[in-house]
Amino acid sequence: MIQVSLSRIYSFSAAHRLYAPALSEEENQRLYGKCHNAYGHGHDYYLEVTVRDKPHPQTGMILPLGLLDAWVSDVLKKLDHKHLNNEIDYFKEHPSTGEVIIQFLWEELQQRIPDGKLSYLKLWETKNNYFELGKEKD
Repeated sequence: MIQVSLSRIYSFSAAHRLYAPALSEEENQRLYGKCHNAYGHGHDYYLEVTVRDKPHPQTGMILPLGLLDAWVSDVLKKLDHKHLNNEIDYFKEHPSTGEVIIQFLWEELQQRIPDGKLSYLKLWETKNNYFELGKEKD
């Protein structure tokens, strides 16, 4: 079966403080350094979302772009211009590292994008740091 991938890039801005609740203040400071700043710091994130499926025989599309944009927007508006640790319940219990943020995004998007079409995410935190999460190709 031939499958096609479609990728789109979105952006959002958010602040966070790297902090692991299970560690002491001293351990957090040693582990996260300047990113453990009590006031937090911010990033302009870029998120690449890839969906993969067989194109629909009538429309020739994996899914309408407007639907994909709406689903991604619905998730990103939860994070955009927020302090993740202070305003998002998930990050009150989980460190707000890029590795965990991308897992959060995957879980949220998987609930919206139907039929297992979500294939891959890439989250840029800085021009030098990005995180990837994806499922194996069939």
